[in-house]
Amino acid sequence: MIRDGYDSFVQKRRSAAIFYSALLLGLIFRSAATGVASPDFIGRQYYVDSRTGSENANGSREHPWQSLAQLANITLHPGDTIFLAAGSRFEGGFEINQSGISNAPIVITRYGEGPAPRFINPRSATLDGNGVRVNGNYVIVDGLYFEKCPRNPVATDIHLLGAVFLTTNANHCIVRNCEMTHTPIGITVYGEHNLVTKNYIHDNNGSIQPHWGPIGIVVCASSNEVSYNKIVNYCAPSAEYGHDGGAIEINDRAFPKEHIVIHHNFSLGNQGFMEWVGHVTQDNFLIHHNVSMDYQSFLGLTGPCTNIRVENNTVVRTLAHRQDDSEDVVFWNYFDNTNISFVNNIFVYDGTRVEPVFSRGEMSHGYNLFYRTDERKIRKQANKNAYQRKYLGGGAQLHIGDKIGNPLFKNLASDDFRLTAGSPAIGAGTNLGYEIDFDDCPIPKGAPSMGAFEFHGSRGN
Repeated sequence: MIRDGYDSFVQKRRSAAIFYSALLLGLIFRSAATGVASPDFIGRQYYVDSRTGSENANGSREHPWQSLAQLANITLHPGDTIFLAAGSRFEGGFEINQSGISNAPIVITRYGEGPAPRFINPRSATLDGNGVRVNGNYVIVDGLYFEKCPRNPVATDIHLLGAVFLTTNANHCIVRNCEMTHTPIGITVYGEHNLVTKNYIHDNNGSIQPHWGPIGIVVCASSNEVSYNKIVNYCAPSAEYGHDGGAIEINDRAFPKEHIVIHHNFSLGNQGFMEWVGHVTQDNFLIHHNVSMDYQSFLGLTGPCTNIRVENNTVVRTLAHRQDDSEDVVFWNYFDNTNISFVNNIFVYDGTRVEPVFSRGEMSHGYNLFYRTDERKIRKQANKNAYQRKYLGGGAQLHIGDKIGNPLFKNLASDDFRLTAGSPAIGAGTNLGYEIDFDDCPIPKGAPSMGAFEFHGSRGN
């Protein structure tokens, strides 16, 4: 059987999926994910309200402080929480230098009804434009809003940027439920064992520097997880590349990057989904159940990239700027990259706007669906292999489980990439051990679908 010939390949990925799941349980302190401290570690609570507070108050809920300045005068301890009032507006940045513990993190969050507390730090001279800088372990940043932190363009070293910035001393931290807009970089992570999840980062078309575009999330260290984020319209003109920017970047050659998981993120209209900086160890990445409808590349594999697993993603590359960019491809592949595999993905691209999927090199692949919107009907060919090369690019061929065909998305024009009845992707994948799809719906254990979404029929998909 054709599927039997792939058994060893699939078994390795099932084993790896179990390894990654166990790894993440150790990497991220799930007890802190709720933001509620253990009863044994109930800390102090500090309140700040820019509208009704007073600098002469005591920082209680009944008598909140007015500005962030008073927070510099307190020493935070495990279990402490800083509450910022909904509707507040703070200019400048705030730094947390103390640490929580696994069952009693330090938390900075919001309280009350209304818009999320807003941070604006337009001048990079103040805390390098950071809104919140975390310089300790076990800290949660939850439910805040950041704008112009700092304002584009900036002269500051890009390695110091981030509306929320986790330093090398920030480990086991969580950044969640935050919103960033018009920030050169939304979130930067230099520590390890951190979780960046459920954030909305959007709309920055200004360059950081003449050639460098805005970035949603930057990861510079090992053992981190980026999940369930929505990143939209991070793209700007570039003097060197045409346009630059992107959703996620693996950056800073000073630090090796290993054991990083990127999953369940939605990326739309960015200058690429994910790019590696190169020239440093970049090993053991798992990229699964992401949805990308972006410019430029889905993956920019600037090597060395080793042991990269790309599974159950839905990738649509039909966008292109009026002026050609340097990398209008589905992915690029530079330098010594090894053991990179694509399994259970859907790749849709417009061959009149971007290069074919494997135009820059053919990776290990199987059980993927490929579709060219400019070749809607598969014409009869005298030579099957020649047609596959034309459709996939380079000298690429379909491998075990791969297909060419229209995925029958629910509404491609409206960026709804759920599958409809009759899609060739339904039940055509191979079991990699995942339990939930992009919508957190269950994945069949027998024959999962290709792409980020399962088909659930009467549930509306």
